[in-house]
Amino acid sequence: MAAEPETSPAASRYYSFDKSSQQIQMTNKTNSFQTLEPDVGQHLLDLIQSIFKIVVASEDIDQSAELNKMISKLETFQGMRQVLNDIRDISCEMSCNLLAAGSGNVEKTKTAVLERLGSYSWSAKVVIAIAAFASSIGELSMLVKHRDDEPMAKFLVNILKGYSPKLDLKALAEAKLIKGMLEVVRTNLDFSKRLKQESMKEQMLEHYLNATKDIFDIVFQISTVLSKREDVHVELESFSTQLTDINIKLQQNMEYFAAQRISPKAYEEVSEISTSELIAKIKKYIEVRDSEKLRNKHVLFLISDLNISIEEIKVLERLYEKNEGKYEIVWLPIVGLLAYDEKAAARFWELRQMTKWIGVEPSRIEEEVIQYIKRDWHFLKEAIAVSVNEVGEITCLNALPMLWTWGNRAFPFTDKITLWNELDERNGWTWRLELLFDQLTLPGDSGIDIQSWTKSEGTLVCLFGGGDISWNQEFIQKVKYAASSAGVALKLVYLGEGKNKGKGLTRNQLGRDVLVIQSESQWQFWSRLESILYAKIRLGKKDEVMQEALKVVGYGGNGEEWAMFSMGEGAMVTTSGKTALTIMEDYQMWRSDMIGVRFLEGIKKYKELITTKVHSCINLHLPVMGQIPGIMICPECSKVMDVFYTYRCCPE
Repeated sequence: MAAEPETSPAASRYYSFDKSSQQIQMTNKTNSFQTLEPDVGQHLLDLIQSIFKIVVASEDIDQSAELNKMISKLETFQGMRQVLNDIRDISCEMSCNLLAAGSGNVEKTKTAVLERLGSYSWSAKVVIAIAAFASSIGELSMLVKHRDDEPMAKFLVNILKGYSPKLDLKALAEAKLIKGMLEVVRTNLDFSKRLKQESMKEQMLEHYLNATKDIFDIVFQISTVLSKREDVHVELESFSTQLTDINIKLQQNMEYFAAQRISPKAYEEVSEISTSELIAKIKKYIEVRDSEKLRNKHVLFLISDLNISIEEIKVLERLYEKNEGKYEIVWLPIVGLLAYDEKAAARFWELRQMTKWIGVEPSRIEEEVIQYIKRDWHFLKEAIAVSVNEVGEITCLNALPMLWTWGNRAFPFTDKITLWNELDERNGWTWRLELLFDQLTLPGDSGIDIQSWTKSEGTLVCLFGGGDISWNQEFIQKVKYAASSAGVALKLVYLGEGKNKGKGLTRNQLGRDVLVIQSESQWQFWSRLESILYAKIRLGKKDEVMQEALKVVGYGGNGEEWAMFSMGEGAMVTTSGKTALTIMEDYQMWRSDMIGVRFLEGIKKYKELITTKVHSCINLHLPVMGQIPGIMICPECSKVMDVFYTYRCCPE
């Protein structure tokens, strides 16, 4: 058992914000955000401060001239008319909530506001939201203050009596909420300015964005609480404490980053050292007894974040245990010191205890080493395994695709294309079942026996996948009928919806005679397919294996339905779900003498016949694991495929 995790100083002192909701994430639909220039942000802050001052004043203060002057000044900045219009409209939305006495749909209002502000940066969103809040309570306070000398104000207050909040807006000041809002906006703007200058921008950005989302959420909660008729002082004080806490921790984060900033000289020193010197530096992070294990050994440096899947860890651990001492693995989780909080530490130790290889606690890895790994070893987000031989030479910047494809036979993980050629030719791989299931680890009770199935010429093996239960149930029914009519045995194997954990249907939904591949075996199947595809791309071999792998990854990677048919040791037939269902539905039209061992031939011929009638072109999504494929030809229609870059935070 690994030792109990110790909380790092960075984890206990500095704050990582992680409460942002999926709904908030969905509203940012563009990569081009409007930001507020520093001067504009400061002018808006001055405007907010002036409005709050009017709200809490015991007597009516006429500051209309000063406010008009501020607004006129703001209008001189490019794009500020739109910003002021947005503030006015959002202010109206908030006023409706304030007057709704708790009956308004706050989540709906917040989502609508986020949609409206979708093109703004989060820094701008926060300033605009607080300016709108100040404007809405400013208008309400004016109604209350003028109800004795303005007939219209008195009329409106009387109408709202019993339906509006108490409008005890001094409670905002008493709870120190106004002070908290102003301070957190000021710090928010300072952080935003610092963000443009720092070399550690990526790590800063994560904390800054989560903090601003929390501030935005609190502002809307305040407007909701103020709409209640009961005493709200306790809740307002709670919000004040939350804002103060966020403000203090944002300031601490700025101080921390300032202290941790990498000097150009320090980064240059790391960048200029040799691979062996860098590895010697990494070895200092490792306990002495583990460091001895690396002496004169081939080492795979596994680089990942803490979001690496448990399936990936399990598959790699099994390969490591069977490698007969040829190589060692050192895991370097790249987290960033501020993100390494108690939750992250718990995740690290959870994963660490699942493996027998060497793991380095993230807090020990220096920032300049992280930057070197990202720049020179090209680590982005997907896990990589940098292969370094016994004399300290890098043989491959990412050996994982080789491991998923060939298992430990890929040792010593060289980037040389000749090795791929040798392995490919040695095994004589064609588009057969053995190619897909070689090295695949299956539970003992899976019921899958590829060896015996391929030896039987009269057994049809059908692999299929997708999440549409109606399609799956109909397809199973049709293929069973066709196989029975043709006099062939049938083996049905379901492979879920791509390699996302937990995606797919269960055996109860599909039928007890359907074999279901789940968990890490499912992940391994799809990862192996992707890796085979990358191997072919790297070799420049646009052969049958590449074309067929393209189809399956294209269909399965998008959660679409698909099917593959195999009999004996011959090549498989790959189809989209729509094509597969059509083939089985039309069995009576093509059966003729295509029965028994000729059944697969009949499937293939009928597929070719209906290809022009059933659209089966693919959309291919590949993780960044190596070189960009470049020009790709659609395996169905032979047209050149369009290329897009996709940035995705989660697989949903």
